[in-house]
Amino acid sequence: MVGESDPLAMGRAALAQAAWPLARVLFEEAAATGEAAEAWEGLSWAAWWQGDQDTTLSARERAYRAYRGTGDVCGAARMAMWLGSDHLKFRGDDALALAWVACARALVSGHEPCTETGFVRVFEADMALLAKGDPASAERLAREALDLARGIADVGVEVVALAVLGSALVASGSVEEGLRRLDEAAALAVGEEFAETIAPGWALCHTVSSCVEVGDFGRAAQWCRALHSWSAIWHARLFFGVCRTAYGQVLAAGGDWPNAEQELRSAMADLRATRPGLVAPTAVRLGLLRARQGKLAEARRLFEAALPLPAAIAALGELDLAGGDAASAADAADRALRGLGDASVLDRLPALELLARALAAGGDSAGAAAAADQVECQAARLATPYMRGRGRLVRAEVLLAGGEDDGARRAAEDAADLFGACSAPYEAAQARMLLSEALAALGRRERAEAEARGARDAFAMLGMRRSGRPAASEELSPREVDILRLVAGGLGDAQIAERLFLSVHTVHRHVANIRTKLDVSSRAAAVGHATHHGML
Repeated sequence: MVGESDPLAMGRAALAQAAWPLARVLFEEAAATGEAAEAWEGLSWAAWWQGDQDTTLSARERAYRAYRGTGDVCGAARMAMWLGSDHLKFRGDDALALAWVACARALVSGHEPCTETGFVRVFEADMALLAKGDPASAERLAREALDLARGIADVGVEVVALAVLGSALVASGSVEEGLRRLDEAAALAVGEEFAETIAPGWALCHTVSSCVEVGDFGRAAQWCRALHSWSAIWHARLFFGVCRTAYGQVLAAGGDWPNAEQELRSAMADLRATRPGLVAPTAVRLGLLRARQGKLAEARRLFEAALPLPAAIAALGELDLAGGDAASAADAADRALRGLGDASVLDRLPALELLARALAAGGDSAGAAAAADQVECQAARLATPYMRGRGRLVRAEVLLAGGEDDGARRAAEDAADLFGACSAPYEAAQARMLLSEALAALGRRERAEAEARGARDAFAMLGMRRSGRPAASEELSPREVDILRLVAGGLGDAQIAERLFLSVHTVHRHVANIRTKLDVSSRAAAVGHATHHGML
């Protein structure tokens, strides 16, 4: 077959059938016989789908030079744009990416509107959103690309422009319009045929990732199925590591931790092998799961590997706060917020949550309340039940730390209801533990114990600890076991101190020691561990 007369045409046919190894052989033959520009471009795509970054980059560069040599401005611009994308996503080389995209923009600037003009604008929008954290610029560029696409009737540019526009709107807090645009993009992706094979997958990946980020897990799961179908057709496992990471987060949020772990670890391995420039966000998501599982040392290694991402900085601060270092946690929150623009509503939320909790733990009630105000304001803008639940959960923790027990009760009840409505069992159990503490402080013992029991059962079902761990009773002193039982019953430190005739400081130290010995990140995680091992 390779010896037939037109390897270039046969290579195109192989690409259309997702036969990447065969396409590679055919395009190599075509390049050797003088079909330079198109052959090198075809080879670059065959290698790209296989995750071969060196061949992809070298073939794209040769295609770029060949197109320039023949005066094909659109072809040269197309290769320059994809070189920018590849340098960013394969290697994280943002300076080279910007240089290649600037080259592509210069090539099409004097040219009548065409597909390449649209894709250059789309990729600039994508970089503004994902690499620069600038959703306002991303929205402007995506709207320009969308107008251009509809003017030249290019469905490939249109579908990606819609998806990037939707993601930018969600990131800036315009969630309702953003989700509407994402649904529009995803429906177009599954209902049309595309000359640019990657376009529908690019759009679906944006849709799934943004739905996950805003906590609309039901919508994300639906579009995940469409993405998986597309990925199976095009053998696109290596390309869609980031989107599979988002799917892992869907599983984690729904309580399916074993499958979430498998999905996240697989995505990490694929990305490390083929697109190391995209590994850091996946490392953060896997680290968050590890922290929930109580595997704190591994979580810290993953977060440190993802630095200086603001999400990694905030996650490390959460570990510091769980270890009792409120000052370091507040510093981490401030550092993360300094690295984010005010327009990045979605990106800023984890750092604001951390700041509120850290200030509350450090005794700064006024500062904690002000930070909690910001969290609830941003969560309301993001609008989904999951995000509003996060806002109410932070408010409950801040009020409880400040001794406003009835306000904490109401906020924790709201959080538990909101998390229950969106099937987020871990967060719902956290809310119920806080509710139990608030009820106990109000003297409502029977209901406090019922809420604590429900939270313990939820933690046990999630399986918060890995197997093979020594029994908790073998690790804790008798006094620590007594204190942990009271924590599980919903008592706060002051109530435990009164019950056991200890100082509040002594109880706080014992709780910190329990977390350290059990290698867990919070009081709730300690209760989950104890329940899982039959201690309670």
